[in-house]
Amino acid sequence: MTITTLAPQLPASVGVELETDKPLAGLTSIKIGGTADYFATVTHPHQLLRLVRWARSVELPYLILGGGSNVLISDAGVRGLVIHNRCRAVRIDPAPYCVFPLDERPFLFAESGALLAGAARTSINEGLAGLEWAVSVPGTVGGAVINNAGAHGGEVKDTLWDVMLLDEADEVQIVRAGELGYRYRHSNLKRGESIRGGFGPVVLSANFRLAPGDGEQVRATAQAHLEHRRRTQPVEPSLGSTFTNPPNDYAGRLIDAAGLRGKRLGGIEISRTHANFLVNPAGVGGAKAADVLALMALIQETVCQRFGVALEPEIQRVGEWAQ
Repeated sequence: MTITTLAPQLPASVGVELETDKPLAGLTSIKIGGTADYFATVTHPHQLLRLVRWARSVELPYLILGGGSNVLISDAGVRGLVIHNRCRAVRIDPAPYCVFPLDERPFLFAESGALLAGAARTSINEGLAGLEWAVSVPGTVGGAVINNAGAHGGEVKDTLWDVMLLDEADEVQIVRAGELGYRYRHSNLKRGESIRGGFGPVVLSANFRLAPGDGEQVRATAQAHLEHRRRTQPVEPSLGSTFTNPPNDYAGRLIDAAGLRGKRLGGIEISRTHANFLVNPAGVGGAKAADVLALMALIQETVCQRFGVALEPEIQRVGEWAQ
């Protein structure tokens, strides 16, 4: 019996509507993926809380989908519920004097579905330093917090203060950044590490502690990062960076040196602009997730044979896979 035959009854009190057999390709940055058995969009953390708690109570598997970058959804789709997180509030909060009497650095508060680049832009417009690196990074705050996103020498862990979570016991808690086990492109929140009883914690919002800076310089730095991205990254639909950089080297350099730049399998191509990006030039319907996996496997095998380096995927595979 498949999950689609279970027809879960969603209480009206959750405040959202369920769709069935929802196409997901258009919600991902690479424009690939099958359908979701069930699908719902949330726009407020209370909806997200209620929906996740309900899914857990009926033992319905769920996936929270944010900006759809660094996510490869299988051609067979996703069994269970896909929650499209569009909780996007962002604001600047002053540091409470009673807690920080000698430290006036403000906080940037962002809900987990907020676009990371947009949140960074809010801080930049206020002349706050610390998130300039993020102005060119795709994806949402929730995904960035889980994966310790970074660019241009900056990472989430550098300025993250705390995170509001729904934990595995269905309790809301505040967790300080130092408790999340941050390392390169990883945290204890990443899928598979903090899961007990089948359901891992859900990021609801995050606070970043930022410093007042020279507004003109902050804006200039952010603009330089944007221009660098336009020069060095492809404009076609892609997953973002496909592999993490090995120690003291760059995945893109190794792929290029292996002679793979421009290599194509099916509808997927190794970008001619940046070899660590796999692109889908035709957009929705132009390629399959199987093409991506086949090209990734070819890259890993070739780079390992040529240089003895095992490239590790940075992307997350979700959905139903044959292997």
